[in-house]
Amino acid sequence: MSLPITVILNQGSGHRDKGETRAAIEAELAAAGRAHEIHVIEDADELSKRVGEILAACGSERHIIAAAGGDGTINAVAAQVLGTEHVFGLIPMGTFNYFARDLGISLEPIEAVRVLCTGVERRAHVATVNDHLFLNNASFGLYRHLLEEREQLKQKLGRYKIVAVFAAVYALWRHRNVYTVQLRVDERVETLRTPMLFFGINALQLEKLELDVAKCTHDGHIAVLALQPMSPWKMLGLALRGVLQGLRDAPNLRCHAASHVEVTVKGRRSTKVAVDGESIECRLPLDVRIQREALPVMVPQKPEPRK
Repeated sequence: MSLPITVILNQGSGHRDKGETRAAIEAELAAAGRAHEIHVIEDADELSKRVGEILAACGSERHIIAAAGGDGTINAVAAQVLGTEHVFGLIPMGTFNYFARDLGISLEPIEAVRVLCTGVERRAHVATVNDHLFLNNASFGLYRHLLEEREQLKQKLGRYKIVAVFAAVYALWRHRNVYTVQLRVDERVETLRTPMLFFGINALQLEKLELDVAKCTHDGHIAVLALQPMSPWKMLGLALRGVLQGLRDAPNLRCHAASHVEVTVKGRRSTKVAVDGESIECRLPLDVRIQREALPVMVPQKPEPRK
């Protein structure tokens, strides 16, 4: 029996015309003969509340709950689908769309809608930081500042990848804080000084950086990256190396694979963490955990090449 499909479309995601996108989604689902509803969310601050209401309205009937939007929208919907009887689906409309690309889902909305109708169910690894879900990565320090700069520039200049590049360079020069952290990686404990901690579970994103630790994410582990302190010029050089040739064997980058990570920061009781691109306030210590094969998600019968 085909499951009914509920699409949650974020009005503020991406740069496509949302009226046209909704009409195209509606037409594709109708042509497939699938029972469906489309909910358009206009206020991003109301997203989590509205998703909860939509799931409650589904009652005990199992649905495909599909998020149409960028990483923040996909994260917010997936967080509420996790642990229910529903199946998660996604129509990627963001800038990088790593979760969709890693699953072999097309970045063309209509092709992604077809996956909801004809795809197969697969269980994906997810992770949490202080019980906040992430599908791609969570970060503390420099990378979080980079994401905030990127979002501010995108609000002014539009959601394009070149804007993300300018934001990265700008953040490297503006934010030079170095933190003293105690890092417990499974049972190993170490103290280090670092401008950034990065926790990744998206293999494709890590593979793009030519990092061997990407292999661990396939097996259901978290890739933990700690950057060593360095001058802004060296930081810029490392960033350019990552773009042009990857970060394999980079001397300023320490990498670990873990199932559970605990982080304390000297002199702090709380800190901001970027979770799939959205900044949230977290109490310390940070508790980062993998949840293996926890999220049922619709994927293509023949996934697209991961690129």
